[in-house]
Amino acid sequence: MTESRPRLRTLIYEITQRCNHACLHCYNVWHPDPQGRSAYPRGELDAAQALALLNKALDETRCDHVTLTGGEPLLRPDLPQILDLLRACDVGVTIISNGRLLTGATVADLLGRGVGLFELPLLSRRREVHDRLSGSQGAFDAVLSAMSHIRYRSGQFVAVFVATRVNIPDLHDAIRLAFAFGSRGMMLNRFNPGGRGRAYLDELLPTAEEMRQALAVADAASAELGFPISCSIALQPCLIDHDAYPHLHFGFCAVGTERAYYTLDPLGNLRPCNHTSTILGSLWQESFADLIAPERLAAFAEAVPAFCAPCVLRDVCQGGCKAAAEVCYGSLEAEEPFLRNNRSGSRPIARYEDAGARRGDSGRPA
Repeated sequence: MTESRPRLRTLIYEITQRCNHACLHCYNVWHPDPQGRSAYPRGELDAAQALALLNKALDETRCDHVTLTGGEPLLRPDLPQILDLLRACDVGVTIISNGRLLTGATVADLLGRGVGLFELPLLSRRREVHDRLSGSQGAFDAVLSAMSHIRYRSGQFVAVFVATRVNIPDLHDAIRLAFAFGSRGMMLNRFNPGGRGRAYLDELLPTAEEMRQALAVADAASAELGFPISCSIALQPCLIDHDAYPHLHFGFCAVGTERAYYTLDPLGNLRPCNHTSTILGSLWQESFADLIAPERLAAFAEAVPAFCAPCVLRDVCQGGCKAAAEVCYGSLEAEEPFLRNNRSGSRPIARYEDAGARRGDSGRPA
């Protein structure tokens, strides 16, 4: 008998929309736009409903890993129950957190309940820069404390550096700080506007040249330290020559594949990824397989900017992050902000031998 349940590398579950930080770069889709408008559903399930939803998702897929995020997932008092369910189902767990609530006792409890990895922001080696980007005084000290608690208890974490015009000069020291605190690697993600971040697009979005400089710093540090660094947010090969940074790993949109980051929101709606506001439907009302059927995903998966149509890497790069195009400009086929702001003088790639790009994915949700 053929297995009909879809296979997922991971499922992202946004267990709450609440957060105790106000990051300038936050892409959460429920935040209002700069004009104060938001049409995304608000709210969250109670404990029993959340467990029932997660059970349904696991029953209807072949998924052995779940990433818990938010908002700030540690704000849910029933997080231990959610983790106990995942452990009972032999499902690996990653938690994406800002670190504010990760005390020593909390870390010990979460590790005991099966959390295999934490993703924690490290936005600068300067306290004032990290705190400003986090929208919360004390955020820098809190996340370093969280890292130390995790390391002391032999847990695993990766540091996440969101590259903006504000903090790119601090990247080298941030990498060394993450390495010194025991991070198993770093996610180097360029600022990808969405959510609250739309209001800070002009202030935060780096130029292609600034990203090239950041990548050169990261590549050298990765080689020197033997420290894995991945770039999960797409960097278009027409703007960035990936082969110039041989120690880094680059990713592209994986929608519609086993590598996709299908995302359950706090009410049970399923989206193609955590950056898009597109809702495929409610898992309460339909099966997981029906929600991600090719015909449901077609409009999202096939959307490419007109500028990218002649490119031989069109189906790999897909023009970058179409979710950012959607939330910033209202169309999946628009040029997303990084491409729109930087493509002057660039051309679609006409031949594979000119591509200078690795084809793959970074392996982690961003």
